Amino acid sequence: MTSTTRNRPRRQRAADAAIEVIAEDGLRGLTHRAVDAKAGLPVGSTSSCFRTRLALLSGVLDRLVELDEAWAEQIPTTGWSVATAEDQARIVDVYTDLLAHWLGPARSRTLARMELYLDAMRRSELSTELEAASRRFVVRAAAGMREVGVTEPEEAARVLLAGLDGILYSALARPFLGGAERAGLRRSVEVMLRGFVP
Repeated sequence: MTSTTRNRPRRQRAADAAIEVIAEDGLRGLTHRAVDAKAGLPVGSTSSCFRTRLALLSGVLDRLVELDEAWAEQIPTTGWSVATAEDQARIVDVYTDLLAHWLGPARSRTLARMELYLDAMRRSELSTELEAASRRFVVRAAAGMREVGVTEPEEAARVLLAGLDGILYSALARPFLGGAERAGLRRSVEVMLRGFVP
């Protein structure tokens, strides 16, 4: 464990460790004790931060949103145009970078997020929070769509995010099909975005 990890607030360390536990063992492996062990915290630390399993899951979701929004802040939503090949290539680069990030450094977060959404289909405890989190990213994507002149930006944003999730799912669940390498991701983004160009 690095000194940077040790210096993070205990609640944040627990949430980050819970993300790793979910990514490695699924939601069935998520226990307060497992999170303590993964975070290198004394036994009982996670339960003092998140008293129940639902509170822990909610903490995981909050942390996922926090980290993903920090990354999304780097994506420009102004100064774009789909009228030129140069700008279209820039947009493809941005979304290719985003997918590569979610499959690389943020792979555990991607797996944990998918686990939470799949679990919400069977149990509704987090449905409202998941819907709110999704809505925030649709609104952000719609702002970018509106900026470049895409018609029906809200619907286009919803379809865009569904497409990105589909590419991620395929890369994670069907790696034998290829497409997880950067060139494959870029081709997928180019094909997907072609439908949004006015």
